[in-house]
Amino acid sequence: MSKDDHAKPGFHRMLVEGVPEAIIVSTPEGEITYFNPASERLLGYGAAEVTGANITMLVPQQPGQRADPVKWLKRWAAEPEYEQSRYLDLIARRKDGREMPVDVRVVEAQLDGAPRFLITFRDNTARRQEQIAFKERNLLFSRILMVAEDGIISVDAEQKIGFFNLKAEQMFGYRAEEVLGKPLSMLLPERFRKAHLGEVSAFGRSREASRWMSDRGPVTGLRKDGTEFPVDATITKVETGGRMTYTAHLRSSAGKTRRI
Repeated sequence: MSKDDHAKPGFHRMLVEGVPEAIIVSTPEGEITYFNPASERLLGYGAAEVTGANITMLVPQQPGQRADPVKWLKRWAAEPEYEQSRYLDLIARRKDGREMPVDVRVVEAQLDGAPRFLITFRDNTARRQEQIAFKERNLLFSRILMVAEDGIISVDAEQKIGFFNLKAEQMFGYRAEEVLGKPLSMLLPERFRKAHLGEVSAFGRSREASRWMSDRGPVTGLRKDGTEFPVDATITKVETGGRMTYTAHLRSSAGKTRRI
């Protein structure tokens, strides 16, 4: 491309009409003034069918929505630039009546001295379906872990409890809501807490993905009622998004419990 391509007649129009991203221009009141070819392909309308119409024909107000789409666009256009790097989720309606989730970006600008919304959007049906499938898989795995025969406890890098299954409830005598967000140390006799904190931290720095906790000495749990009990335990670690999560699988060992 030569340095003066931008000065050639129709260059910017050719650029906008050639990009694969759908682009709509509207007045602040929502009247559509421009509709590029990618918008035609995505929504099924010809530009002549929508020019002059209100954008609500393409993004109708959804049941339960307090603000209409034009108000959402106005609000989004007024957001700071760092917010504009994100997309706004809306539901668009094609000419054939089919609705689709869309990612929307909107910027307010002056065109020939008149205020306009420059709106880009894309179909995010696939991404939405992936998110739903991911949540469903996580829900399924969570339910499986919740009813597992082993006690399963997950903690974050600060060793705050984030998951506590039904078997763990039975083993320790706590309901999950009593321990979630609390330190793991509450489930250990006080004399073991400092050493255990250091051992988990050292495990996090090691190259091991899992280990038997009992390899470094007996593991003892502390029930809500104050009784101690021996457990066989393995610990695994997973790092996601730069955050470490530790998960312990616990099984009661043979032996008598005693009150402390």
